[in-house]
Amino acid sequence: MNIPETQKDLLAYLDRITRELGSTRGGRIQNRLDHFTTASITDSLAISRSLASQYLNELVRAGLVVKAGARPVCYFHRRSLERFFQSRIERSTYPSVEQLFATLGNGERLDFDRAIGHELSLAPCISQLCAALKYPPAGLPILLCGASGTGKGLLAELALEYGKNVGVLQQEAKLVSIDCSHYADDARALTHDLCADGGPADRASGGIVYLKDVDTLSPAAQDALLEWASAQAGAIVPAPAARLIFATSNEADSTECRSLTRRIPMSAQVPSLRERTQEEREELTLHFLKEEGRRIGRDILISRGAFRALAGTNFEENVRGLRDCITNCCAEAYLDTKGDSLEIRTYQLPSAILAGSALERSENDMQLIDTTRSIQSQADDRARHVLDAMLEPYESYREGTLDGSACSAQLVERARDLEDYLAFGQNPGRSKSDAYEQIADSVVTSVNELYSIDLSRKSSHLIAQGICLQLWPPANLSRWKSSHASELSGMRGVVAQRNRFAVTVCACIADELKATLGIALDDLTCLLVLAHAALALDPSKRRRSVGIVLSHGYSTATSIADAANRILDTRVFEAIDMPYDQKVTDVAAPLQQIIDRFSYADEVVILVDMGSLQDIYKSLESTSGMTLGIINNASTGLAVEVGAGLIAGRSVREVLDDAAAACTCNYHIVARNARPDAIVFCSEGGLDAAARIRDLVAQSLPGESPARLVAVGWRQLANNGSEDAAFSQYNVRSVIGTDNPHADGVPFISLEELIAGEGTAQIDRAFARLLDADGLRTFHQNLVKNMTLRNVVESITILNPNKLFGEIESAAERLQQLTGDVIGARVSMGLYVHLCCLVERLVTRSPIENYADEQRFANEHNDFVEAFRTSFSDISAHYHVEVPVTEIAYAYDYINSRHTPRRQATLNDGPAAQQDE
Repeated sequence: MNIPETQKDLLAYLDRITRELGSTRGGRIQNRLDHFTTASITDSLAISRSLASQYLNELVRAGLVVKAGARPVCYFHRRSLERFFQSRIERSTYPSVEQLFATLGNGERLDFDRAIGHELSLAPCISQLCAALKYPPAGLPILLCGASGTGKGLLAELALEYGKNVGVLQQEAKLVSIDCSHYADDARALTHDLCADGGPADRASGGIVYLKDVDTLSPAAQDALLEWASAQAGAIVPAPAARLIFATSNEADSTECRSLTRRIPMSAQVPSLRERTQEEREELTLHFLKEEGRRIGRDILISRGAFRALAGTNFEENVRGLRDCITNCCAEAYLDTKGDSLEIRTYQLPSAILAGSALERSENDMQLIDTTRSIQSQADDRARHVLDAMLEPYESYREGTLDGSACSAQLVERARDLEDYLAFGQNPGRSKSDAYEQIADSVVTSVNELYSIDLSRKSSHLIAQGICLQLWPPANLSRWKSSHASELSGMRGVVAQRNRFAVTVCACIADELKATLGIALDDLTCLLVLAHAALALDPSKRRRSVGIVLSHGYSTATSIADAANRILDTRVFEAIDMPYDQKVTDVAAPLQQIIDRFSYADEVVILVDMGSLQDIYKSLESTSGMTLGIINNASTGLAVEVGAGLIAGRSVREVLDDAAAACTCNYHIVARNARPDAIVFCSEGGLDAAARIRDLVAQSLPGESPARLVAVGWRQLANNGSEDAAFSQYNVRSVIGTDNPHADGVPFISLEELIAGEGTAQIDRAFARLLDADGLRTFHQNLVKNMTLRNVVESITILNPNKLFGEIESAAERLQQLTGDVIGARVSMGLYVHLCCLVERLVTRSPIENYADEQRFANEHNDFVEAFRTSFSDISAHYHVEVPVTEIAYAYDYINSRHTPRRQATLNDGPAAQQDE
């Protein structure tokens, strides 16, 4: 065809602007249609309107240009438009542009829908972005976390378009981008530029301020930025406030982002290319190939081997790296271009890909893919194929050619393919699936305990994946679910009718997830969990008998049920606690709920605590299909007898007959053996120190002591416990000392509690039978006067107390400085007493003898050992002693745990075993 030069220029111009249709990220095609009118074309080419109209219509008749619409008419370069939409155009004229685009089968996508993976890996991130933009009154700042090249900037642009489309941003709103790396160490310049007239918030016109690389800012600059952001959020201005999107290339839980995530209300993780599904990676690869073809005006063909290698490579720069690599490949192949096609072969890939694991051989590697034709992703179709296969037995069931049991069995079996799809296929919502799995794991553990079953960790993983598939379904699957809603409900019903136990377990899981996550499982997810439970659970191992303890009291029934279950090592009993002011009819509803929860059980036995509850069964609505037994005088012993019989599989009548006979009342009388009341004193400083503590307390008692005050060696008490002779000789009301010897059943009052004025209730209990109210009051007043830290130190040591106290105080302060740990006031008081005893033990040559894992402590806490010895160097020099590692370990445990040292250290109490007053 002989075309005039001006007409060639016109065709080339149309070619260029048609290829640029989708070149602007965040822009809409409809906003650029005025470029394709006759008026715009004549202005751009500086030719007359009549000549342009003549040439354009000739090109339309020649099939090179497509004409659409009327007043104004738009003209498009036909081949470039086909490349853009990846579809063939059958006609040269269309009544409207909308009809042209609709015929091409590519209705324009809006905002986030244009992001590849918006319904898959990007779905959680996009959901959080939408929430941040729409949150009243003016949105919330959000931090986008994701490696370089993952598409954070694109998401910010799409967020602007989304905000305009949903009406939270005005149409004149703009996106203003700020590179924070330019202000890395200059907080003043950052503050000036942010707050100046015409700053980013003003330029955004109520749109979005996108601040990238915020993690590169110094702490001072971060503070300045976040203070400005806070002021923006709280400002009252006539103009709409700008939304703020922060971006970082680090993970949200990284050290660099810790201060940011703590102060920015929302954060979202943008997945890396490695975390994208195979479907997304293929779609991204195809998208960039098509985009490059539009840009250079060529049809790009690529071998299947090269395409698979590109889609399977994890680029360091993520999505950006994939795009740049495709550009390089096209440039490499451009030299061999013939005609309108550009072919990319495997050998033209970068050497890093050729040497990588993504390159695998296949029989069809040499076949060429025409990227101008849409490639259907198979990942999305797999789920639909699995579900279509499940429809087959259900359709046969509805037609009457398959009975319900066979249909249920086939549905359960075919659900395994859906499990495999979730386990090994794509993972929409990857950033949240791990968190969902942790919650599902706790739910499964609870259900296992409740029903005495053994669902595995695989069940937790499946539930989490099912939730993600429900919240972020692929587009094809979402449409399938919508069009087959009634069939899904019917399939669920068929499986439920033949698997009563699995229905109960599934309902419990669904209720727990609703209470924990606020998510109501849909029919597909319920069918999946139900089928999984039906396969995983052995019907022969289900609980056929259930016990229920119903008793007055706020935790009586719970205590009985828990004790019996522990003794039987099997969960047999559930519990209902009945407050004393509650009516019998009030407990009918919770009792019915438990019976409904175990509706699959054959037998239910109810233990009640008194005869008035024996008729509780009359208030129940339904117990059909189960035998019900009720027995009164509930106790732990009765529960164990009944539970053992139920576990053995005996009938309810046999169980209750034997339990009633076995649990008759017996009694015996123990004559009173009067022993004098006593208060026992001990100290790790030895028997003499314990005696001095006793004397200090004795001085605070009003008048003669009404009880025996006994000093006993700490080591003796720690070794013998409540079996010590002191406890058989006296009725010991309490043990008072520097260290708890852990004598079972005997309350302990620490010396630091007396010094701090604490432990009032414990003191009252210990002396309640020994002193009247006035005596207790006087005793407390005297303790406040006598039990000062200095008095205690003076009383428990044979060394010069004034000098020793000052030395200990200096050493403790020095220890805090060296270790950087702040010792609390309460621990500090006890520590002073402890360290005084430590010095006395060293001086008297009776240190702590040993410490469990002494060498390991010295290796793991070498810094503390050195700091302690440095802090106590003056004391060591003054008393000519050296602090052994065993004493340092004991002091470390005392500071960090008030219980560990009692078990790890062995003290030397000296020769005396016990000394009375």
